Amino acid sequence: MPAPRPASPRLKVRTLGHACLAVFRDGERPLLLTDPWLVGSVYWRSWWLQHYPTAEEIDWLATTAHVYVTHEHPDHFHLPSIRRLGAGPAYLFPSLAERGYLGYLSERGFRAEAAPPRRWLALGDGVSILSMPMWNDDSLLMIDTPNALILNLNDAKPLPPVLRAVRRVADRIDKPRVLLCSYSPASVVNSFLDDNGVVSLRPARHYVDYACRLCDRLGVDHFLPFASQAVFCRVDSIWANAYSTTYDDLRRYWQSRARLLPPYTTLDLTDFTYTAIAPAAYRPMNRATIARRTAERAAEEDGAEISPQETALLERKLNAFRWLLRLLFPRGFGFRFGERSLLYDPRGGRLQHRGADAELGDFVIDVPKATMKEALRNNHLTDLGITMFVRIRLLGRIDPRKAYGLFVLFQFDDYGHLAGIVPFLRWLGRGVRCTLVSSLPPPRPR
Repeated sequence: MPAPRPASPRLKVRTLGHACLAVFRDGERPLLLTDPWLVGSVYWRSWWLQHYPTAEEIDWLATTAHVYVTHEHPDHFHLPSIRRLGAGPAYLFPSLAERGYLGYLSERGFRAEAAPPRRWLALGDGVSILSMPMWNDDSLLMIDTPNALILNLNDAKPLPPVLRAVRRVADRIDKPRVLLCSYSPASVVNSFLDDNGVVSLRPARHYVDYACRLCDRLGVDHFLPFASQAVFCRVDSIWANAYSTTYDDLRRYWQSRARLLPPYTTLDLTDFTYTAIAPAAYRPMNRATIARRTAERAAEEDGAEISPQETALLERKLNAFRWLLRLLFPRGFGFRFGERSLLYDPRGGRLQHRGADAELGDFVIDVPKATMKEALRNNHLTDLGITMFVRIRLLGRIDPRKAYGLFVLFQFDDYGHLAGIVPFLRWLGRGVRCTLVSSLPPPRPR
């Protein structure tokens, strides 16, 4: 009688870096990674990781079969980390309207393709994934495993129809559910200033309550803190650490029936036991290294100058939605680059030079010069709202939510949705299809 075959090691999920999860079995190469920010910093030396993986861990991650990138923000699509992982894995992306990342990686020798939207893709070893593009140039990833269903919402903020569709298919799959999503602000919600100091649009409790509602709406059993493991280290962004939603905040305000797990956890997907790295064992970047690199960046900011050509680029960018800006901000608004200021007048569609003490409309955006130059060159002004060092000074009785809307408009234009009536209608139609999802298919039987 033949000897029984030894049981395979159990499938596990592990969180690393910031928004990186690895699905793997002990002693084997990972089957799947997501959003690998594993080295260095993002957003012009502002964001750094709480805990960096070791070189040996990154070598192991580089052997993975598949890497899925949820969206294009650099704390998710981090090119230095992708270069470190190398061309061995197959890189998968959501099927979004803007696909520049596919060509960028393909031209550099990486295997990159768009995952079929809302269809299950078998990765092997009993694991399948389903990519759901979102209207906001993001995506949701479902990972079906033999004993658990993983829901990776990262920063996607799905609308209610999408959540209902996910809940219905999760109920049909009928396995324990693990949810991962961000829980700390990554926008300008705390970047507004008036004469009394910081004007915060949302407290930490708001983000915890949102995560709890997601868990309950989706019938989740286990919540893994995710996509919020950054610290801000530039001299002009350190202030934002006090406004981060922390794991302590999660524990303090947690109200969902789902089990709250710690960051940097390895979860067994069979019996749901786990181990986690204690904060005392975190591996932050060396302080001297951070100080040197942020000082180098500060020198670049101080030495840069905004050229007339770059001013014209910014003016054209704003004029893409000038009619709406005229309704929102009839007094205009300004940009301050060190000692230099520009006032945008939406009535005439012009950027006008102003002195340091001049009136600058409803609000003024303080942007370091080198950062603005690079954002204009890359046509990605959306990133300015995520840096934590770009501040918005409110002048008069302007509602900060209106100023927040400017950065939303930047995103639509950055991704080409406002380039003309055809791309706008294409994005609008895709957004409607991505939102009004009535049902999703269950994975195919194995």
